[in-house]
Amino acid sequence: MKRARILIVDDQLGPRKSLEMILSPFYEIFGVESGDKALRLLQEQKIDVVTLDLRMPGMDGIEVLRHIKRVHGDIEVIIITGFGELSTAREAINLGAACYLLKPFNFGDVLSAVNRAVEKKKQVDRLKNFLTEVGAIVGFDVEIGKGIRHLNDDPSLLEKVKEALNQTDQEAEAARQMNYFEFFRVLIETIESKDPYAQGHSSRVHYYANLIAQRLQLSQQEKEELQIGSYLHDIGKLGVEPKIIRKKEKYTPEELELIRKHTEIGATLVAPLSLSQNVLEVIRHHHEHYAGDGYPDGIRGQELSIVTRIVSVADAFDAMVSDYPYEYRKVFSLEEAVAELKRCALVQFDPDVVNALLQTIEEEKEKLILKSSLISNL
Repeated sequence: MKRARILIVDDQLGPRKSLEMILSPFYEIFGVESGDKALRLLQEQKIDVVTLDLRMPGMDGIEVLRHIKRVHGDIEVIIITGFGELSTAREAINLGAACYLLKPFNFGDVLSAVNRAVEKKKQVDRLKNFLTEVGAIVGFDVEIGKGIRHLNDDPSLLEKVKEALNQTDQEAEAARQMNYFEFFRVLIETIESKDPYAQGHSSRVHYYANLIAQRLQLSQQEKEELQIGSYLHDIGKLGVEPKIIRKKEKYTPEELELIRKHTEIGATLVAPLSLSQNVLEVIRHHHEHYAGDGYPDGIRGQELSIVTRIVSVADAFDAMVSDYPYEYRKVFSLEEAVAELKRCALVQFDPDVVNALLQTIEEEKEKLILKSSLISNL
């Protein structure tokens, strides 16, 4: 089996050789001493993972990381540096670094971090291969949209999801072991990584939904369904033209109708998979309103599962407090978001679910804000 390729970027010979000694029994290794040389090599060689020092002469590590994520977004980057400050670590993670290790590094920590990064890169590569089969390539948003819309227009093609994960050759066997949720989670994270405003939305909704669930009586099955549904709720947006999703001006009625179709597209997209009824309901009905005037089916109140009602509140809360590019839309302060949640209880949202989130905000405000700020750019 072909070995993954690791690029070590460090201006000091000692750390480069140490990392090479740790990683060379398992991976094909390249080493350079500057950011400029690293970027040139990335143009010439297929690299899976980069280990990157931050303090180097010429182009520093942060600038190299920024360039890698802009030009080679699917390459995993691990920061390994003696320049350790919280602000720098946070900036590196926000720019997309997989993790941040300090020198002197530990053999086990380095190998574990690289192994995780290589596995994630393999998953993204599997995703690319699948999307290529249906005429779409990750990294070109118009192609992605066309591919997903093609799936929606011809449901028989959805069987290719199963085929891609159930082939018999050695490489595909690993793909078969990756469950369908993980496949679509990687899909969502890959697409979101191309848009700084959508980036991390599914992770934040997942986080807020779980905070709410901790204050409500959910069965174990409902908790598991919440994990999946909160992550996959917006998967149908992959079938909407990216230029509409990212439009800064107010939507026209026609564009708004296309946006609203994402709930139905998402439900169709995952239909052939072995997902529970509650998860399918989250994807189709997370924009239904408690009073019955939502979309696409006008379902009201307790007719919706508790899982769907939780995701609905978590999704709306993140939309209120997150920085999106729409000029006509105001970003709410936390206090304004609380007031809006109270105003919409019994109208748009289940009041019990709203109260659970409000209790969390009141009792864990600092934790909530910290989490929101840290994952908003992941």
